[in-house]
Amino acid sequence: MIHRLLPLLLLTLISHSLLAADARAIKWTDLQPDSSSLRATVGNMNQEQKTRLMRAFQQRQHKAIVAAGKLKPSDLSVDTSTLLKEDFSDLEPLVVKIETFEKKRTTEAQTALNNQIVQLDGYLLPLKQNNKKVTEFILVPVIGACIHVPAPPPNQMVVVQYPKGFPAGNLFAPITVSGKLLVKSSKSDLALADGSSKVDVGYAMTATEVREYQAPK
Repeated sequence: MIHRLLPLLLLTLISHSLLAADARAIKWTDLQPDSSSLRATVGNMNQEQKTRLMRAFQQRQHKAIVAAGKLKPSDLSVDTSTLLKEDFSDLEPLVVKIETFEKKRTTEAQTALNNQIVQLDGYLLPLKQNNKKVTEFILVPVIGACIHVPAPPPNQMVVVQYPKGFPAGNLFAPITVSGKLLVKSSKSDLALADGSSKVDVGYAMTATEVREYQAPK
């Protein structure tokens, strides 16, 4: 019986090693939708045009604040009053396109990555522990995410299952996670210093490897 189990165990170890080795390294931006046409449009602008586009967005934001009654016109600074009088009608179609895409970029997942074997660097927010090892956690792109600042958008968080467990030592150190990525919406109850908070997560993964991050040489 033992002799039969050994090849199976060896095969499992080898397959896990191969999965980790074959994992495609991705960045957090890869988890969000992209628009090459919009990037090209803005990228081809000169600095003066980019500054004007930025002012068009600022004007739109200030108008929304005034319309919502959060700020009275009489309370506006001279610079803001001047900004609100500028004509950006020629940029309106582009501004609307960018705003529409921005909503999509922060909410939608990249379905092309579903069931892909990937490798992703990030920071660990523990959900479950066993024998001083973290067996389930949320992987986030920045240190301290969800703790002192609003949670990242769902497509910038991955809930990771790792039955083998990762030592619960320095939880503020970056890690590298490899495994099969799934586009899967869920809610996780994250324990914080002042209580707990439910966060929306856009991806899931059963990790084959979790290790300390090593900077490229």
